[in-house]
Amino acid sequence: MIRKAALLTLLTALLASPAGMAGTAVAAPPGRVAAAAPADPLLVSEITPEVVRTPAAPVTVAGTVSGTPGSSVRVAVRYSRGRPFASRTEMAAYLAEQGYGTTNWSTRIQATPLDQSGKLPFRFTVTPQELGLPRPGVYPFEVEVTDAATGQRLGIKRTFLTYAPKGQQIPTVKLAVALPLVDRPHRADDATFMDDDLSGSLASGRLASLLQTAQDTGDGVTWFVDPALLDDVRVLSSGPRSVKGTRKAADPAAGQWLNGLRSALTDKTVVATPYGDPDVAALVHHGLDKQAAASVQRGAALATELLGREIRGTTAWPAGGKIDRDAVDELAMSGVTSVLLSGDALPPRAATQDGQPVLPPAPTTPDAAARLDTVAENPVTALLADPTLSTLLGGDVSAPGTAMLARQRFLAETAMIAFEQQSQRTGQFGQFGQVGQTGQTGQDTTAKTASRTVIAAPESHLWTPDPAFVSGLLQAASGAPWLRMTSLDSVKAGRAGTPRGDLTYTDRDRQAELSRSYLATVRKLERKADAVATVTEEHTDVFHTAILRLASASWRGDGKRAVSFAGQVQKAIDDRIGHVSVLDTPRAVAGSNGQVPVSVANNLDKDIQIKVRVTSASKSRLAIDRPGGVYVTPTTRILAGRSQLVNVPVIVRNEGGDASISVQLLTDADEKYGSAVRVVVRATGYTGIALVIVGAAVVIMLAAVVMRVLRRRSRKAFPFDGPRDEEGPPGDRPGAVPAERTQSP
Repeated sequence: MIRKAALLTLLTALLASPAGMAGTAVAAPPGRVAAAAPADPLLVSEITPEVVRTPAAPVTVAGTVSGTPGSSVRVAVRYSRGRPFASRTEMAAYLAEQGYGTTNWSTRIQATPLDQSGKLPFRFTVTPQELGLPRPGVYPFEVEVTDAATGQRLGIKRTFLTYAPKGQQIPTVKLAVALPLVDRPHRADDATFMDDDLSGSLASGRLASLLQTAQDTGDGVTWFVDPALLDDVRVLSSGPRSVKGTRKAADPAAGQWLNGLRSALTDKTVVATPYGDPDVAALVHHGLDKQAAASVQRGAALATELLGREIRGTTAWPAGGKIDRDAVDELAMSGVTSVLLSGDALPPRAATQDGQPVLPPAPTTPDAAARLDTVAENPVTALLADPTLSTLLGGDVSAPGTAMLARQRFLAETAMIAFEQQSQRTGQFGQFGQVGQTGQTGQDTTAKTASRTVIAAPESHLWTPDPAFVSGLLQAASGAPWLRMTSLDSVKAGRAGTPRGDLTYTDRDRQAELSRSYLATVRKLERKADAVATVTEEHTDVFHTAILRLASASWRGDGKRAVSFAGQVQKAIDDRIGHVSVLDTPRAVAGSNGQVPVSVANNLDKDIQIKVRVTSASKSRLAIDRPGGVYVTPTTRILAGRSQLVNVPVIVRNEGGDASISVQLLTDADEKYGSAVRVVVRATGYTGIALVIVGAAVVIMLAAVVMRVLRRRSRKAFPFDGPRDEEGPPGDRPGAVPAERTQSP
């Protein structure tokens, strides 16, 4: 029984006392707005203990009312005597003021003027016995402040008191927490950072908070790590980098962050997201299935390399926690065995008869795992995060007092799930007694309901955590008598799970995907990147990861930045393609047919394997001497830093003149490599005149030869009768006696 007079006296003294401790959420009452009007006049900064464990234990509630100095306010504390909530639906209705009603409300009101600083600290202490909490459960509790003169509400805070007395068994709820360690890409191609935001985030921003959260949380948390983020950090720390064309030195803080993360995750469960945390649904819907599969394979391999231990990538966490059947099938074919989704992505199904629902869905919280059949041999497990718990875990708690109320509600929600199980076992939903005692049938029903599992996961992958809030929440959850922390990979679909409908993927979900036009650009770049990779003998995937980063789900709603990154990747690809080129130097060919030499230069640092396809761009003057008018060379090896000549057979038509041929480089798989190049060919076409000139020259040459032969024959027919000038004087001939020796003395 509550001693009303004594409690009222206590509240009066405490509300007037300046000794209370609280935050500083402030707002002026309506009609008395000051120049710097505070936003919220009521701050509840303390409710201890968070879980009430003994009937006589004091419960302390404290806070601050702020407003116009000297104005009078009424602070009301309300609670329900004897009636706990019957379901989580009632809890939500109570918070939203949507028709929830209760009986036996008790109210304590005290009108008190604010002091000269415009503040009124309040604190009161009361026991569960005085509050009239007769049995375990979750009870409504609220603090309201009104204007004492007008009665107008100035602020209200609604929360819960969870009563779980010692010595009374409460069903266990297994809690799995998944946290994302993901960021948007910062590099376009592998050598170019598009901004310097990563350094700031690692030092004192969002990524610094994520590292602190990883260090502060225990082993029960499952971390989803994007290897693309780790890769960006590694590049940032390993050496000079280009930031929009400016060379910058390595960032040693990045290396410290990466080492700190490795240490923080040493004993924790880690799952690799697909590389770049891609928008899998969008990729599948727009024909980029190959890229979706590649991101899964690349993610696990790179995470294993960068974290120094085996990291699996068999659990996918799609953007927004939503996915459809086509995307699930693609993930299953890529080796994924489970998907983490929002709980409303696979809602419970009502019982049906002749295709019509006959009963509403069960009012209790369903188990967190369900089975999804796919085109793959084995089914995929759908891991379903509770939407309310996920919102509380990942919500904004920057406002004073918000973290405390969020933690209080998180515990109350999970306790209500445990009490739901208890009520199912006793067969009296909302009127539960002590677990382990007999129900109305006189039989112990404790073991008839399996322990339930719930999952909490922030709704956004780009969540910015408050490390103190997250660690405090998980510490409180670990200490709750009905909760047992577990890893995500331990959550399995039971045989007797809650019946569920099909995956829900609405038009709004599709509209949130990366756009068709943007993904068309990504597909075009992927083809060009494949050509760059296959033209080298080693099939070097120079731009493979850059293309995967372009498909990141973080580009949702950030189309301008995404297009900028895609433009940089295209520039880098085109620049590399330009290192293998066709020289467009004009060529000449004479006659009605012949060969035109085409030169291909390889300025890469690797040997390439290339084909050359040539067609005529001026068919009326010049034709390619091959069936169909197309000449394709066999695959030709061109050494690094060298050029190669290819002779193209042509036929000159009509009078000749300047013509052109189109030269297209091809990969070994006949994919285009770069753009076609036009080479000018100068063809004379005067083949008849050329033959006449050559023939006349031959006749003249033959005539000269005949004349010379006849002349030599005529010389042999006459004897020699005198010295020949060309043979010299007789004395110079062999065997002749010198003239002076023939003379007499």
